[in-house]
Amino acid sequence: MGAILGGESIIINEDKIEVRRYLLGQLGEADEQRLECRLLTDASFIEEFDTVVDEIADQYAGDELEGEEQKRVETYFLRAAERQHKVQFARELLQHAATQHASDAGEGDAVEKTTPGFFERLRGFFRSQPIALRTATALATLLIVVGLGFQFRSVFYPANGPDALITLNINTSDRASGSERQSVKLEPGTRSLKIELILPEQFSQEQNYRVELLDEKGSPRNLRIQERTPKSLTVTIPAEEIASGSYNIHLHAVNPDSTERRIRGSYSFTRE
Repeated sequence: MGAILGGESIIINEDKIEVRRYLLGQLGEADEQRLECRLLTDASFIEEFDTVVDEIADQYAGDELEGEEQKRVETYFLRAAERQHKVQFARELLQHAATQHASDAGEGDAVEKTTPGFFERLRGFFRSQPIALRTATALATLLIVVGLGFQFRSVFYPANGPDALITLNINTSDRASGSERQSVKLEPGTRSLKIELILPEQFSQEQNYRVELLDEKGSPRNLRIQERTPKSLTVTIPAEEIASGSYNIHLHAVNPDSTERRIRGSYSFTRE
């Protein structure tokens, strides 16, 4: 449990380590449930939990993490949209600070700058507020962002817009060259990208499959199979969820006992 200092609850080192492990998906199920119950019953623990969230977001935005810890942040921590916003906000602060520093250096200012900028003061003020006010402010900001996002989406990705369609064959070398990687350009107004995956001839049409999309960083996500024929599978990805870059699709055969084996090779495409 937390220790008490000066009338304020602070998280002890063991708690901090446990929260960090929870956020990175390193706790067992029983420990996760115990920590989540504490979040529901201990208001001061919620504030300290948020402190660890901010710490991880700042470290990731500042490229201070590496190896397994960085992968776990991308796999587990950034699942929550709120934490993605925190990372984006932290990056904007760092970019602003870097730009300001370059400007000061260009002007030959020899006096060390000690007064924090607007964004630093804003962030410091926000963190100093009670958790209830911080939550209400975050929710209000999120509603504004979501509202603007829906307006943006209605203009660039209308619900009744056309679909783009590509057909891909599996590349059994598991490494797609430039000539084998199909290029696709999504025009403004395109609703989604439909991808027809031609099945390898040796696989039975009764076989069940799991389709996995990987971006340039290797971050995976499952794609739902929309249509199926004896020779192909069709998946659909909303246009706004496909950034410019290269993608690979892996196909996994699912056995009756729910075990899986990945089919050798990959389907590859690039969004211009």
